[in-house]
Amino acid sequence: MNMKSKKQQQLTIVVVVAVVAIVGAVAAILISSRPASASGIDFAELHHERTADGGFILGNPDAPVTIVEFADFLCPFCQGYKPTMNDFVRDHVVTGRARYEYRMLPTQQQSSYLAQLAECAHEQREAGFWYAYDELFAMASSGSINRDAVGRDLANRLNINYTQLLTCSSDAEQVFTDQRLASNNGITGTPAVRMRLNDGPLQVVGPGREGGPVPLAELAAVVEMAQSLAGQ
Repeated sequence: MNMKSKKQQQLTIVVVVAVVAIVGAVAAILISSRPASASGIDFAELHHERTADGGFILGNPDAPVTIVEFADFLCPFCQGYKPTMNDFVRDHVVTGRARYEYRMLPTQQQSSYLAQLAECAHEQREAGFWYAYDELFAMASSGSINRDAVGRDLANRLNINYTQLLTCSSDAEQVFTDQRLASNNGITGTPAVRMRLNDGPLQVVGPGREGGPVPLAELAAVVEMAQSLAGQ
């Protein structure tokens, strides 16, 4: 190999190494800018949309059943039920067998503000509502929610713009829509779980059950029933 060819080969190797390094750096930046999930669920990888009245819903649009939870980030019983819903999402929503719809039902004075922050996170991040939902539950469970700092804390955790989040929250109204839906269906406490078969109306989960939290085994049975009815 002559000297000129050797130099060209060395130059090619240097260029390839540089390109690989740049691609790796860009990938690292993209990954680091993506909000982490407190529960470990990658919400951005799941189908997510909003219902006709603005409710937040997660999962396969063709799934035959939707589990609907009315809850409040500040409700201790809702915080205690969150791991069950995490398991439900992992077992049945991630796998495409069911959908999960979350409705915000305030039980405390500060609850509406947290709901408004969660709604507004949706404007700045892919699946932003779901990451905010996850973080707000984590913050509430650990006792780290401070009325004067929660908006900034949430913005920092999700790597979104705090000023934009705060401005949006003053006009966010989904929480009031969710309250009306709860009232129209006789739901007064949290957590309350209902279901929809296909795109039908809300109904109780199982005979004799008027509401409240539903064990994971019963939710799994509902999913199996819906799958059977749908012939899947």
